[in-house]
Amino acid sequence: MRVLLLISEVWNDKKHPNNNMSNWFDGIADVELATIYASPGYPDNKCCTRYFQLTEASMVRSLFLRNRAGHSFIINNSRNSNQGSQPKPTHIYRLFKSISNEFIRLIRDIIWKIGRIDNKRLEQFINEFHPDIIFTQRMGSVKMCRIERLVKTFTDVPMVAYTGDDEYSLKQYNVSPIYWVRRFWVRNELKRNIPMYDLFYSQSETQMREFREEFGSNTKFLVKCGAFDKDRIHKSVNNPIQITYAGKLYCNRWKTLALIAECIRQVNQDNLILQLKIYTRDKITERQSKFLNDGTNCIIMGGVTADELKYVYSSSDILLHVESFDKANSLLTKYSFSTKIMECLSSGCAVMAVGSKNQAGCSYLRKQDAAFVASSKDDIMMILHNICSTQELILEYAQKAYECGIRNHRRQDIQSMLKSDFNQLICNGNY
Repeated sequence: MRVLLLISEVWNDKKHPNNNMSNWFDGIADVELATIYASPGYPDNKCCTRYFQLTEASMVRSLFLRNRAGHSFIINNSRNSNQGSQPKPTHIYRLFKSISNEFIRLIRDIIWKIGRIDNKRLEQFINEFHPDIIFTQRMGSVKMCRIERLVKTFTDVPMVAYTGDDEYSLKQYNVSPIYWVRRFWVRNELKRNIPMYDLFYSQSETQMREFREEFGSNTKFLVKCGAFDKDRIHKSVNNPIQITYAGKLYCNRWKTLALIAECIRQVNQDNLILQLKIYTRDKITERQSKFLNDGTNCIIMGGVTADELKYVYSSSDILLHVESFDKANSLLTKYSFSTKIMECLSSGCAVMAVGSKNQAGCSYLRKQDAAFVASSKDDIMMILHNICSTQELILEYAQKAYECGIRNHRRQDIQSMLKSDFNQLICNGNY
């Protein structure tokens, strides 16, 4: 089976170790891959050797020079060299990525809309690979919508889409008029593309229902897979109970951690029963340190390597997954199923998720009874008091996290589902 992947960012597992593509396709049998991606940088993964690359810099140059954007290259099996020049990030890309205001994002959208793509090279790349099916993973954007339509003009094979974001609804909170110009623009671009999708994967049941109702789309639930080892399940609890968060503090997640730290301080008024340790490479502000780093109840440990993190998890009791409670970020991430959830479920620890009731990841964990789930300060306090008075609950939920992983996220099961779904579309022309 030849699968053509369309992705927005470079597929580099060293820089982006939570890459969905490797999670789904690494080790999958009887599948050959080729990738079209729309960013600078050099791919580094075990799954794919054929690439066609588009970049913002090449799109800008195409507006002023005769050269059109896009080139193909092949990475040989040694993974130490490649045929063709190695693409590298450009000053233009780094500049655009460093400036995050809505006006710059709009300029980027316009560049991707009007830049001149080398259609002949792209068509040649597609024809030489001769795909059986297209799999496109993206947050809705002008860039990806244009690439999807262009690829569809060169091959009429089925197209499957996947998203983990709210890319279409108007249930967002932002005061910038340019934000809403872009939102409606992307919404209209997606409206044009959705009829092309023979199957639409989502990690949110709410989003699946909305797309079925509005567009009659064929939808299906898809999340990451993991490796689950029964021997990892923890059999004892530390004193004090070790609660661990490892990850970024953006989207005001640090404020959720601050709320948890406040609750822990209240529980620990007489004795040190609980301790929260935060592992992050993010730069810590004075304000964040004030709430998150008191040296006893809550401690910021800094960043660790992937190997060091395995040891951290092995010595933890509860792993935290947190989302923001503020309105703007809650709406922005409501359909998100964080890659951190899979990491937590496969750790052998109990899991505690804190976020809004309707947030997709938290809702899933609550439905599966795979974690302690809190949607308010009162919920957090109740959970902390329960685990302090009955520590066996921690071991019980470590077992439940493992069982959820085995039930829903085994690699062989998800890869088998993907191949079965793709085969049905290829053979039958419908799902």
